[in-house]
Amino acid sequence: MPQLDAKQAASMIERWISFYDMDNAKAWDKDDYPFIQTSCRQMRTAIQALRGKGPTAPGERKKVAAALEEFIEDSFMDDANEWEPENRAFVKESMAALQYAAGFLQK
Repeated sequence: MPQLDAKQAASMIERWISFYDMDNAKAWDKDDYPFIQTSCRQMRTAIQALRGKGPTAPGERKKVAAALEEFIEDSFMDDANEWEPENRAFVKESMAALQYAAGFLQK
């Protein structure tokens, strides 16, 4: 996979949000949705930052970066065995985009 830039990472995260319908409470189990909703909000903040419009306060940026890393771990993105074979490439690319965003926000 080629090296990501901020624009590519932002687009990839947007595709992830859309693919998993993260903005739609009805698409998720009621108990799971608060985490999904919070994660989606953090992803949108990261997208804004990647596009030069996000938070500038270092504390806020680090908080969003930590939330992205938590999402990767809690959603098992980092465990290829948890994903359907046909989705693995998409998950891997999305995880790379989230990791890129987390690193970008920690600068």
